[in-house]
Amino acid sequence: MTHQLKSAVIGCGHMDSLHAQAIRLSPHTTLVAVCDSERNRAESLARRFESRTYDDLSLLLQHELPDVVTVATPDHLHLDIVLKAIAAGCHVFCEKPLATELRDAQRMSDAAVQQGVWLSVNYNRRYSFGYRKAKELIGSGRIGEVKHAIISVTDRTPSPKVARKPTVILTTLLTHHIDLLRYFCGEVTSVHARFSDATPNGLLEHVILSFQLAGGAVATIVAGYRDDQSRTTERMEISGTRGSIVVEDVTRSVKLIALETDRVELFQPNHFVASDSFYATVTDHVQDFIEHIAEDREPLNSGREGVRGLKIAAAAVQSHREGKSVEV
Repeated sequence: MTHQLKSAVIGCGHMDSLHAQAIRLSPHTTLVAVCDSERNRAESLARRFESRTYDDLSLLLQHELPDVVTVATPDHLHLDIVLKAIAAGCHVFCEKPLATELRDAQRMSDAAVQQGVWLSVNYNRRYSFGYRKAKELIGSGRIGEVKHAIISVTDRTPSPKVARKPTVILTTLLTHHIDLLRYFCGEVTSVHARFSDATPNGLLEHVILSFQLAGGAVATIVAGYRDDQSRTTERMEISGTRGSIVVEDVTRSVKLIALETDRVELFQPNHFVASDSFYATVTDHVQDFIEHIAEDREPLNSGREGVRGLKIAAAAVQSHREGKSVEV
């Protein structure tokens, strides 16, 4: 694809301003329009990025004929928007999760294949300083063969508007971390989930997920919500036959710990470089997606990846319900 791509942004909150910025910086595309059901929000974003405003997606698709659409609406609205964009022949970049239900994510992925367009899900942590450095160290053999991994995560308790089902932590938060385990350790073959007791409003706030992976490694995610926490915090430790790697808070630092455990190498981001900040990961991912579209290549985090993450989350719900490990 050699022509300049036309792009549109759907949903004009914080994340889509990052999408718009990424499109502006890309040499492969031009932002032609933004859309939000609250027209005032769309107009505000459109003024900042010199694009046209819509409050009706169907009209945008009809009038602008975009090549690429990025979606950052609330999770439960993704399905209809993504399917409309795909039906119009657009390549689609969608915030995670693809959908709140596995069957809906599968519909999106199948529709993209049938229409011959690319669909991608925003697992942006792969683009962060911490996880990029960890991948580089593992790829160069610094810790040998990966044997186990532990991820611990906490985040602010979601509002009732977001927490539409008791196990929402698996989709709104932990699809990121399930993706990281697959990225570093191999495909998940089984999962065992244990939740703490539900809150009075039915929310399952804390969970331990134990995984078996195809290459023989094992992994655990321990996660929970806390009222009024200011932002997500997380830590990942990956251990191999020759040492371990610890990633602190996505971009804060990476430690390489040798078998002589008193010998530690520390890697830290350059805080004078904007690309080392957390939200730069979204910009980097959108730009990478657009570059793949421009070169007619499958994006790294395809719709299939989004479906697989939700399939593992669904298996975790089944495991909790049945009290046993579930194969995926």
